[in-house]
Amino acid sequence: MPSHNPSSDLILQIEAVTKTFDANPAVDCVDLDVRRGEFVTLLGPSGCGKSTLLRMIAGFETPTSGRIKISGRDISRLAPYDREIGMVFQNLALFPHMNVYDNVAFGLRARNRTKGMDGKVREMLSLVGLEGFEERRTGQISGGQRQRVALARSLVTSPELLLLDEPLSALDLKLRRQLQVELKRIQQETGITFIFVTHDQEEALSMSDRIAVMNAGRVEQFGTSVETYHHPRTEFVARFVGETNLLKGVIVESEGANALLELSGTGARVPVPGGAQSVAGQGGQVTISIRPEHVNLGAPDEHLVPARVRSHSFSGATITYTLDSDAGPLLAQVAFKAGGAHPLAVGEAVSVGWPQTSVTTIPA
Repeated sequence: MPSHNPSSDLILQIEAVTKTFDANPAVDCVDLDVRRGEFVTLLGPSGCGKSTLLRMIAGFETPTSGRIKISGRDISRLAPYDREIGMVFQNLALFPHMNVYDNVAFGLRARNRTKGMDGKVREMLSLVGLEGFEERRTGQISGGQRQRVALARSLVTSPELLLLDEPLSALDLKLRRQLQVELKRIQQETGITFIFVTHDQEEALSMSDRIAVMNAGRVEQFGTSVETYHHPRTEFVARFVGETNLLKGVIVESEGANALLELSGTGARVPVPGGAQSVAGQGGQVTISIRPEHVNLGAPDEHLVPARVRSHSFSGATITYTLDSDAGPLLAQVAFKAGGAHPLAVGEAVSVGWPQTSVTTIPA
């Protein structure tokens, strides 16, 4: 019986890809492997290189160095129309003089694939919930419906890969969330691999199988949503993906799976994950990341780190406190209980702690 070849599961391989503009690297030696049927998000701030990387996959930019392969075939120098790739642009690029049906059918006609076209177009319109809209012009439908037309137009050609460049950024929050759910459903139903670009962390966490967090042209971390949020590998990832508390300290004891960290600015010693994660070893400096929802607030002597309330904000289900402490500024997010005590007063003395299991150690 032949052995399984893991590379056969890969649809996209990005190998040491660099793109420079005027000697400045927009994408800097990026390696990524994407499996068939995955929903992968390129996440990062403006200017981090995520859209440039997407444009190189699509063929609108050529790598300065490195290779891009689809299903094992090097496509780095192929023209966009020679790649079996669909793309949904940020501005959608729909044809205003065409109705919904003709917009969706455009890719099939351009490829001379008109046999069975009517059935395919109507199947895609059904998939995106636009049955009955065939004769409407794109100027006669809502923004969310135009998004669906663009998606149907990209999917109707059955691409191996669908690239989406911040397609939801122009929509209001409620519609964005609705379409996030729809996009994930459609991706799962079609089995097509999606590469999605966004700067919205919540969008990336809710939709993705894996997230590549980019910064200054490089991929800082590539992993599942849970790994990215709860086990950030760098300070940038910890700060960019959600809110976090970053506290610095020195390992004063380390034995097996446990270590003791003395927080800078305070004599408090707190337990942290040890062993392999504390690569600094005893006496080494590390940063720890604790998400605000894992911070416990208590009376002044209840926990190890004394603090004082600087401000608070109410968001319906939770109250987020900004705190001052000798270890540095802290955020604590607690559930709001109707009929319970009012938010803690500004200037009130408290103490903070957190479960050891909520701590991620980041080497200095």
